[in-house]
Amino acid sequence: MKNKYLFLIAAACLSIASCASGRNFSAKGTVLNIEYGKDGYTAHMIGNDGKDYDAVISRAKLEKSYRVLEAGEEVELSGDTLHFDNKVRILVRKIN
Repeated sequence: MKNKYLFLIAAACLSIASCASGRNFSAKGTVLNIEYGKDGYTAHMIGNDGKDYDAVISRAKLEKSYRVLEAGEEVELSGDTLHFDNKVRILVRKIN
């Protein structure tokens, strides 16, 4: 039974890793709303290209450049991406 759970965990990790993009991604757009979490928040954004993005903004990743965005703010975000349910999630490394 323990091996079955280890297999499922390993499969999930491989699945998530295969969704990650190796290149640095950048998107410009308008923040729609904010959902606060334990280590930061997720900013829901509509890009200038018309696509919806979820931007994960973490105190740990941004350290001194961490700041809280506001709804309606125009912003450019850069970082790695994950793709879930036909939506792009940006793991933000830089806020412009």
